[in-house]
Amino acid sequence: MCRMAGYLGAAVPLAVLLSDPPHSLTVQAYQPRMQHEGTVNVDGTGVAWWPPGDAEPLRYVTERPPWSDPNLLPLAARLCGVAQLAAVRSATPGLPFGPDAVAPFVRYGVALAHNGRVGGFPGRVGRALLERLPDELLTAAGVLTDSVVLFLTALHHRRRQPGHGLASALAGAVHEVERACAHAGQAATLTLLACDGQRLVGIRAAAGMRSPTLFTRAGPEHAGLVAASEPLDDTPGWTEVPDRHVVELTGTGVTLTPLSQEGPR
Repeated sequence: MCRMAGYLGAAVPLAVLLSDPPHSLTVQAYQPRMQHEGTVNVDGTGVAWWPPGDAEPLRYVTERPPWSDPNLLPLAARLCGVAQLAAVRSATPGLPFGPDAVAPFVRYGVALAHNGRVGGFPGRVGRALLERLPDELLTAAGVLTDSVVLFLTALHHRRRQPGHGLASALAGAVHEVERACAHAGQAATLTLLACDGQRLVGIRAAAGMRSPTLFTRAGPEHAGLVAASEPLDDTPGWTEVPDRHVVELTGTGVTLTPLSQEGPR
């Protein structure tokens, strides 16, 4: 599994997720407190961020843990974003390794990170998901991991129903993977966090397994909104997202809704 965190608010350095908090993603890379699969997350670090006034995000990824990259943490202290999504990776054995396999993945103004794994991927589940994707998305994928295919599936749902919003696209992707896993007799952990520069959307879900945790914090106005696999510090205000729920963080606050059992086909 991986660890991930997102921020939305006034422009702040990328260090707000990566290194400043006492339990930042840098710490979670080697000492996660709520990770129930795997022990460390040292197979890559990535961050996507929206500088003030920019509609398209910038992205920095490396196959190294945060402390081993000579540029990442010094840059994170100076580069600022009004929306941010960052992740540290625990690679699933047998899946591709390298920068292209590191979240967050970015395409068409959307960034996404996945905390979990899809059982039996690529196999029967992978084939079922790939068959539903248009060639245009596949050719832009780079590498194909379960997390990348989840991202492409969410993009496909978003493009098919552009008026339904980012939360609907993520929910559609989760339902599609759940159906593919059910048909193949596989399990999956499907906790997601995505951002389009205006909102953070998270889903906590799993099929046949325990779902990875997801937390939110809506602090004072200057502190912004934060979502993370586990709290970045021990201050009050962190709220755990219940299993099979969608959470949306925007400038107007935090909205929590149940994830339906069966999405549109």
